[in-house]
Amino acid sequence: MRLSTEHRLALKAHFSQELGDDCEVQLFGSRVNDDCLGGDVDLLIRTPRLVDNRAWLAAKLAARAERLLGGRRLDVVLLDPATPMQAVHAVALATGIPL
Repeated sequence: MRLSTEHRLALKAHFSQELGDDCEVQLFGSRVNDDCLGGDVDLLIRTPRLVDNRAWLAAKLAARAERLLGGRRLDVVLLDPATPMQAVHAVALATGIPL
């Protein structure tokens, strides 16, 4: 995993503060592979609670998380019980590493 322990803890705390301690945060994409270089940080945030306006909340969470990572490019995929399962969710769940 190409994400420091400090960054993992900061991100998990950030998302837990916004969505509750029972939210799950998984890193997926190129950053899970230690042999790759570069790449943005792709995160799947899964919450058992229904979220109003998922797209807006995902953008807000991503913007704040980018600041926590010193401006590193970050993508957030938010999954709540009402989210229709898409290919990106399946890939993130199958290949992701919990923070």
